[in-house]
Amino acid sequence: MKLKHFRTFPRKRLKPWMQMVLVLASVSSIYACQPSTKLENLRHGVPAHVVPGSYKLTVATEAHDEASLNELSEEAKGVAQEQGCGFGGLQALAWEPGAISAELASTYQLKLTDCEQSEDEVADTLRKLQTLRHVKGVEAEASIQLAVAENDPLKSRQYHLDKINREQTCDLLGGKAGQQVVVAVIDSGVDKDHPDLQSQFLRDASGEVIGASFVGKGARGRPDSNWDDQNGHGTHVAGLVGAAANNNVGVVGVASCSNVKIMPVRVMDASGRGSSIEIDRGVQWAASQGADIINLSLGGNNFFAQPRNSHPSALYSDLASKGVTVFAAAGNESLRLGSNSGNGYAYSYPASYDNVISVAATNSRDALASFSNRGSTVDIAAPGDQDVSTYPGGGYKAMSGTSMASPVAAGAYALALSIARNSPKDRFQHNDVQTLLLKAVRTSNLKSDVAAGGVMDTLALAQAMKNGRNPGNDGPTMPAPMPTPTPQPTPTPDEPTPTQPTPGGMSFVGLTDGQTLTQATRFAVTGWPQGKTARIYLYWVTRDDSSPYSFASLDRSDLDATGTKVQTPDTYYLYGAGTLVAEAVDTSGQQLQVIRIKLTGR
Repeated sequence: MKLKHFRTFPRKRLKPWMQMVLVLASVSSIYACQPSTKLENLRHGVPAHVVPGSYKLTVATEAHDEASLNELSEEAKGVAQEQGCGFGGLQALAWEPGAISAELASTYQLKLTDCEQSEDEVADTLRKLQTLRHVKGVEAEASIQLAVAENDPLKSRQYHLDKINREQTCDLLGGKAGQQVVVAVIDSGVDKDHPDLQSQFLRDASGEVIGASFVGKGARGRPDSNWDDQNGHGTHVAGLVGAAANNNVGVVGVASCSNVKIMPVRVMDASGRGSSIEIDRGVQWAASQGADIINLSLGGNNFFAQPRNSHPSALYSDLASKGVTVFAAAGNESLRLGSNSGNGYAYSYPASYDNVISVAATNSRDALASFSNRGSTVDIAAPGDQDVSTYPGGGYKAMSGTSMASPVAAGAYALALSIARNSPKDRFQHNDVQTLLLKAVRTSNLKSDVAAGGVMDTLALAQAMKNGRNPGNDGPTMPAPMPTPTPQPTPTPDEPTPTQPTPGGMSFVGLTDGQTLTQATRFAVTGWPQGKTARIYLYWVTRDDSSPYSFASLDRSDLDATGTKVQTPDTYYLYGAGTLVAEAVDTSGQQLQVIRIKLTGR
């Protein structure tokens, strides 16, 4: 470390009262450096939180025989009696089989019973135990509390972390990184040189950041790699999701205690404007590059003469079929979406699209921010008022808007997903995610404003996803995300073997083995096994790719009036020759029945 700007001071004669102050200061300093009496002569300190009456002893390896251990037990019993305690015994710690050191094999637990020891009494017990013959070391068993000890200097200003129970959720990781989760920030780009973000980008095998710019590319122009932020908005958004934690720099991202990676996609220019076509292309590109989650802190309002019950989008339906979850800002116009604003019935897009999670903004008091949109198409709320995050040039800034609430929610889901998934390929279906989000809330004061009725609770969401059920256990058990059927419901690519429907079993509707489909088709399955089935997954398996690709998930909401036939709400094209597979699962995700049929697509 270089020292600079030091200067010497002229030496002057000290006045008597000043000398006295210095003497007193010196005495105080010496006193402060003296060890506490209760800690004197201890080889190990007294833990802040102890397990009552439990001590760990390390015995000399040469005394690891029955006679020596009996002798030690008698001496330890004497210490217990001196402390007014009963002797609970001395027992070896159990280790997993394998090569362990002699010292490790010589560790024992000593239990004292029928007494409550103060901190001073624990210290006195430690002193006595460490003087016993054959004892090499002794420690009081400590009660360890998981904690995220992040040293980022601006973290104390990030009130939104507490509001979503981020810290408690990070504790679920137990100090591990979790499974990797990729969040695409579709925005004005991200500052590529920001010290709190450089380590958080998704990179390829050569170390290059996987990112793109669609600004000025229109409908067909190829994206370039100029994704560096020229506005500031995208950098702020990216930091809220995943600014590096525990690096002595700036802030922390909501998901940064887990293995989150940022994929920067620039679709907005330096003035903060962009094309909806370029945005759509950027979204689809991100999904094709492996994004698990997409954040869209952008949008615009549309007005209609009549209210709308649905807002279909082929793009977001396709993403939902692939298990990609999209979060979007509800908008900042203080509108009640779905209501007549005077200019018509207002809706904000892309947030109002089906298969998109729309996020409203709350303030530090958990109240809806005055600027935030609300209403029939808004799903959940998250803190979005004066959120502190990264800003271009290595800086930090507090900003407000549903643009901030959306990445807080996206980051919260990324954290929960990192905890819940068993592999990087696991994804939760959109309907399951939405159901979980609508119940994973910490407050209930926004029932007239957002569908969930409150502020997102990351802890409740992570626990529900990890346990595979809805928060509160008030719904059906959710099947495992994107299950790989067991046994594999896929015939060999060269010899697909149709499954003949059994009486009363499942069968495809209107399809025959070997049929060629040249148009978009709505697939249906009849013979839903009543009383057991929770969901039917549809897979398309081609000869070029034998791994099952799930493109639709059907549940009871897709049943017809008979209660036995389900069909996809959307239509699909099949490309190439392959096999259509339908798999029925129960509430625990266990396979009930599988049927297959060989088809050829366009």
